[in-house]
Amino acid sequence: MNQLVSATFARNNFSDLLNLVVAEKKTVILLRKSQPQAAIVPYEEIEAREKNWQKEFNKLFSGAKTKFRQYLKANNIPVKGLTEEKVYEIINQAAGRY
Repeated sequence: MNQLVSATFARNNFSDLLNLVVAEKKTVILLRKSQPQAAIVPYEEIEAREKNWQKEFNKLFSGAKTKFRQYLKANNIPVKGLTEEKVYEIINQAAGRY
C-alpha cells in the first residue's frame, strides 16, 4: 500500500521517508493541497520499469527492422549502401509525407 503524505510533512521528515522507501520498499505519494503531485519510489522499481521498457522497445524495433527489410525487398530497393538520410527519405515517402 502506498503511503500518502503532505509535501510539508515530507520536507520535515525526508530522512525517515527515505528510510521507509529503502527499507520497506514502499512508495510514498507526496500531496499538495490534498492532490497527488509526486512519488518517492524504491530505485529497484525504476530499474525494473527501465529494463521492461528496453525489452519492449527492442522487440518492437526488431519487428520494425524486419518489416522495413520486407518493404525494401517488395519495392526492389537494395539494402546495401543505404544511408541514414536515404532511410528517412524512404520512410517519409512510404508514410506519404512527400
